[in-house]
Formats: sequence, structure tokens, C-alpha cells
Amino acid sequence: MSFDQTELLEKSPLGIVISDNSQRVLWCNSQFLSDTHLDESEVVGKLYPSLPIEAIDKNAQIVQLFNENGNDDVKFQYWQNTLEQPEKAKIHYFTREREQQSKLSLAANKLGGSRLPKRASWVEFLDYEVSRSRRYNNPLSLLKLHLIVLEKPDNVIEETLHQTIKDTLMNELRWADMIGHTDHGTYLMVLPETPGEALNSLQEKLHKAMKVQIDFISKSIKYHIVFGEASWQKHDESQQMLMRARNNLVEKLEILLEKASQ
Repeated sequence: MSFDQTELLEKSPLGIVISDNSQRVLWCNSQFLSDTHLDESEVVGKLYPSLPIEAIDKNAQIVQLFNENGNDDVKFQYWQNTLEQPEKAKIHYFTREREQQSKLSLAANKLGGSRLPKRASWVEFLDYEVSRSRRYNNPLSLLKLHLIVLEKPDNVIEETLHQTIKDTLMNELRWADMIGHTDHGTYLMVLPETPGEALNSLQEKLHKAMKVQIDFISKSIKYHIVFGEASWQKHDESQQMLMRARNNLVEKLEILLEKASQ
């Protein structure tokens, strides 16, 4: 399949987004905009990680809409494929929970027919920690880590790198911390009792540990690790923290892409 087939994709009952090899959104269909209540200007031309969507299951096959309007009950089954053209572009598919019986395609059925969970464990955990911060003024932070693989030997499977990141986070984070999700290269971490001023040293520690593990796989791998962060502020809700962490990550990704294009 190629990007040239958007006329066919526009008629799909699934929400569809196409992003290029830098993860910038090239196109989306009207079904995706309708399901997410987003405007085209909020999607097309933006980086895919900027979309207010977070994986809520272990395999990133179920995602949830998070935005300022508080649409935290909108969930989708999700999967992606690589397009033939443009090179390394990706097509992202979304089917809403309410459409699961009537519109689910054969491809979506392969993901499993069970009902979507009412709430993800990391969402409950974040909500609980936010409520504690609101009550006791406890410090609380979020980190979003994004892995960009620029170049790798043919014998290195990209999934191996993602698993390495997951394992390193499990080893380096405290027992009280929680890895919220791993969404195709993006990793969310919920960090109780962690003030904003502690995030720089934590990021340095994680980056150093991941470099050791990735270099062990192959020193020929070229990559970037980018962190987005947010710390709890008075009156914050979970949505607001997620949005700030997402925006901070995207701001750094935009700077990285701009430097790469110079």
C-alpha cells in the first residue's frame, strides 16, 4: 500500500493516520478526526507523538484519548503497518470501542476479540498519585522517553532495542515508580515523590545505562533518546500533566529534527 491510495483510505470506517519517516503526520481521514474530536490543523503537519493518544495496554494495541476536554473514556484498538511509499512511512489504524462489533476489520480481529479494559493500571496509578499530591502536596513527576533509531546493522532487530529500553528502565527505576506504557518507541514513566529538580540527574542516569546496553548490542547503532517531562503543579489533574510531558517531548523532537535538516 502507498500514500497515493488516500482516496480509498478516506472511505474506511477505521480512523487512519499516515506519518512519514520523521514521524510527522502527512494525512488523516475524516473518521479519525470525528472519533478523536480533533481538528485537522491539530493533526496534519504535527509530529505523531504530539497526538493526545496514549497506549494503555502492555503491547500498545489498545490506546486511549487524553486531552483537555477529559475524553478519558474514548478507547481504540490500534495497529500499524509500513507503507511502500513514501519510504519508511507508517500507516496507523484506530477502531473505537463502540464500533468493535460492527466495524472491526479482519486485521483488527487478529489483535483479539476481548472487550477493552475499563481503565489501565497506569492511569489508575497516576490518578491516585495526583490525588495524593493534591491532598498532601507530595512531589510527582512524569517522564516520556522517545527512542529514534537512525541507523542500525541489518542483523539488529529494532524490537530488540525496544526490549533493551524496557529492561533497562525496569532495572534502573525504583520499586515505587511505574512504567506506564511502551508505545512503539515511546515510554511513559510515573515517578511518585520525585520533584522536578531531580529529573535531570535521573535522565542522565537512564541515558547512561541505556547507552551501555545498546552499545553491547552493537556500537554501529545510531540513535537519539529524547525525554519529555512534567512535574505536578498545584491544582493539576492527570490530563494536564500528560499534556505538558507530551508537549515538552514534542518541542525537543522538533528541535532535533530542525538540527538534522540543517
